[in-house]
Amino acid sequence: MEYKLLTPGPVQLPRKVVEAIARQPEFHRTDEFRNVLNEVLEKLRKVYNGTPVIAPGAGTFAVDMAIYNYIDPGDKVLAIVHGEFGERMVASAESRGADVHILKSHINPPPPDVVEDCARKLGDVRAIIAVHNETSVGATNRYVDKLQRVAEAVGAILIIDSVSALPAEPIKQKIDVVASATQKAFMAPPGGAIVYVNTEPRVRTPAPPSMNLRRFIDGLAKANPPYTPPVNVVYGLNAALDIILGMGPEAYHELHIKRAEFLYNSIKLEPVAMSPFRSCTVTAFYANKPGDIIQALKKQGYIIAGGMGELKNKVIRIGVMGDISFDDLRKVAEVVNSLVD
Repeated sequence: MEYKLLTPGPVQLPRKVVEAIARQPEFHRTDEFRNVLNEVLEKLRKVYNGTPVIAPGAGTFAVDMAIYNYIDPGDKVLAIVHGEFGERMVASAESRGADVHILKSHINPPPPDVVEDCARKLGDVRAIIAVHNETSVGATNRYVDKLQRVAEAVGAILIIDSVSALPAEPIKQKIDVVASATQKAFMAPPGGAIVYVNTEPRVRTPAPPSMNLRRFIDGLAKANPPYTPPVNVVYGLNAALDIILGMGPEAYHELHIKRAEFLYNSIKLEPVAMSPFRSCTVTAFYANKPGDIIQALKKQGYIIAGGMGELKNKVIRIGVMGDISFDDLRKVAEVVNSLVD
């Protein structure tokens, strides 16, 4: 049986993307590949207002790149945590040797005034780190744009993990550094770590060569990456960006809102996140027997995800990114509701 992915990622790829990656990779030092890479970089700039870098790796690598290029050992860091991926950002910063202070909230993110008050009480905060879309709980931090102003007010760098948000959940402000990846809302295969830069890397202690942002930035003008890029992923990303930009970023965002709202309104389970923060890319619902629901959907040809961390065996998570239809969502809702007590 062929399965359709409604997971937090990887996502179901459009046919055009699959066709784009199914080819012999070019040597990345040729003009032919550089032309493709230049196209992709230009399209990425139309998705978000920043300087994009593509490195081989997944979203976690993009987050590590951001942290290791803007945080030095010993730097005081304020980490906003409301799920498992916030915890992962903390682990990354601690591995860098940062002095990490956690502002933790339950599922829904804390408002900007609370973040600023915490940062001022700590004093000398060098960086604020936060997850834009916390897929572990299906909650989006819609204060991200305001957090940039908070960071500037306290003299800190803002690092945002937007791995499962951009470009389906847009960011309007020019954030200092944003980490993302190809395999979620960008509708491309896994393997491309995307980092958007709006503030120059500033660390005194060099990052490892494979994640040294300065080396990637220096090669942008000539589309000359320092190391072998994920060539076929770039092909797929090029095709996916054509679809996204052809639709228009705002319409793409609205499509995901409509998909998510359809599930929130159709499924007879309690959403994990509160209404203002409910994700438009990964929906999450409390369930008494999530394993039974996951298996029932698999028998119908659909793959969804269970919970993580504290919510393991307590929730189901249904992604609405990628090449899926409202017929798919309708069928998923029917199966879930047939198992609800």
